[in-house]
Amino acid sequence: MKTPFIISLLFLLSTYGYSQTDHTYDAGKITQSEMSMTEFAQDKDAEAVVFYNLGDYYFQGDDRRGFILHMKKRSKIKILKQAGIKYADFEIPYYVGDEGWESIDNIEGITYNWENGQLTKTALDNKAVFEEKINDNVRVKKIALPNVREGSIIELSYTISTPYFFNMRKWMFQEKIPVLYSKLTYKAIPYYEYTYIMKGASKLDESKSEVLSNEIRFGQLLYKEVKFDFGMKNLSAFKDEEFITSEQDYMISLNFQLSKLYYPRGGNKEIMTTWPAMCEDFLKSDDFGKYIRNTEKEAKKILPTLDIVNKPAKDQVEIITEYVKSQFNWNGSYGKYANVNLSEFMKQKTGNVGNINLFLIGLLNAAKIEAYPVVLSTRKNGAISKGHPFQQFFNYVIALVKVDGNTYYIDATEPLLYYNNLPERCMNVEGLIVKPKVEEWTIVRQRNISVTQRDLYLKPIPEEQKTEVKAQFIGSGLSAYNFRTIHLGNDDNLSKYLKEKNNIEVNDNLNIPANDKLNKPFTFSFTFETPLEGSPDKLFIHPFCNLSIKDNPFKQNSRSTLIDLVYIRGDIYKSTIEIPEGYEVDQYKLFINQR
Repeated sequence: MKTPFIISLLFLLSTYGYSQTDHTYDAGKITQSEMSMTEFAQDKDAEAVVFYNLGDYYFQGDDRRGFILHMKKRSKIKILKQAGIKYADFEIPYYVGDEGWESIDNIEGITYNWENGQLTKTALDNKAVFEEKINDNVRVKKIALPNVREGSIIELSYTISTPYFFNMRKWMFQEKIPVLYSKLTYKAIPYYEYTYIMKGASKLDESKSEVLSNEIRFGQLLYKEVKFDFGMKNLSAFKDEEFITSEQDYMISLNFQLSKLYYPRGGNKEIMTTWPAMCEDFLKSDDFGKYIRNTEKEAKKILPTLDIVNKPAKDQVEIITEYVKSQFNWNGSYGKYANVNLSEFMKQKTGNVGNINLFLIGLLNAAKIEAYPVVLSTRKNGAISKGHPFQQFFNYVIALVKVDGNTYYIDATEPLLYYNNLPERCMNVEGLIVKPKVEEWTIVRQRNISVTQRDLYLKPIPEEQKTEVKAQFIGSGLSAYNFRTIHLGNDDNLSKYLKEKNNIEVNDNLNIPANDKLNKPFTFSFTFETPLEGSPDKLFIHPFCNLSIKDNPFKQNSRSTLIDLVYIRGDIYKSTIEIPEGYEVDQYKLFINQR
């Protein structure tokens, strides 16, 4: 009687694509081992584990647009803990340019669960796919797989199609959860040559290539593909580490850069250039060098209105920078090039980073102040590979200004920063100074110290079992900027911040000096109450009201990355305590004791 039961069970499991092997890479199939897994033996803290990430990059001819690059990705993930449910949410950015939009097609997702002794699957509904506009050139597809919980297995596949060959997506082998297998297959055609850059590892577990036998015809072209396989196995999770530039600098990945074009009728074009030649290209560009020179012409009308004649050069730099900050708004978009022409920028008074900082450089040059563009990669964008001269590495531009033997780095996008202070995204990174026919690099550092000072005056009231506290917070450097961006002219914003950050309920309105200047610390004072601990003859006072640092910022037992503090920072705590009548300080036990 047992045999029919076994046969029917196997039939049920095979109906749902259930396999008896440990793992399978077939779409729509899972194994008993995968479904029954409750933890990952090699990392018992893992919230989820990637069974596989499989990629397939290839070109296909389109009669209307020519060759289109298709990038397909297929993933299977096991959710091990409740906290791992977030790995069932995906965000896929895509881009638009002169050739139109990229597209994300063939989105398919399935969630598998074991319910009431049966394997169930829930397909992704198109209603769970959303789109968010980041800026005029970038959108993000947001996908939330359904019915996901602890123990679920999820599958997701999609294809990105693009006419922009510079946008071949980086392949991430490593993730923040363990990855059992990650493989990218890339089919090259003889018209586009790519250079690939490996980060986070010195070699691959799998790397091979072969010329495929099938000939492909597109129009009058007849060619063969060369297939490259890049694979890695059993990758540990990338653990979050504070005080690093970017996770992208350390996670194992493969980055493709278009280096050469081959024309079907003969001839080729080098895309991979040299740094001096790249600087020349920047200076010749309509949206970079010519934009600066056009600004210099406009400056003849602007500079006479700024009252900078006969003033020291450093004061002129400050006045011109503050003029740009006050008159023009940053639209939130990065970019090394101006994204609108100068006349449009001056009319709309808004633009991207390139618009604002190249405009600033043009005004400074017109005022006979030595200023150069510095192109860089922001901290989250990752470090520059100096052995590979590609413009795509850079996503930002700032001004380098030399006055009286001193060098200043200036970014005019942030009106709440003092003129020669930089936002954190630009700090402690390497930048290329754009000068004619030379290669010159600089480390963009912030010399100013950021300090947060908290002055507290405590008045314990034993009969009411509370302590009245008068507090003053003083922020300098980036700390002042952070407070100003929270405040934004509204005291309620700071009150809400104190409640969320420190659980402080502000009694009355905050006191903020009316003459707040960007080159001065940002100061605000307020009062609040805290419970008073103790007994009739003893009081226990927390002198800093639990505002002082509680945890060691370096929590890990070992560290695999360099520590990057970004800028010099500090915290100062000062507490003055009014001793209630009838009490004295017990110097030995460090609490207040009644006489």
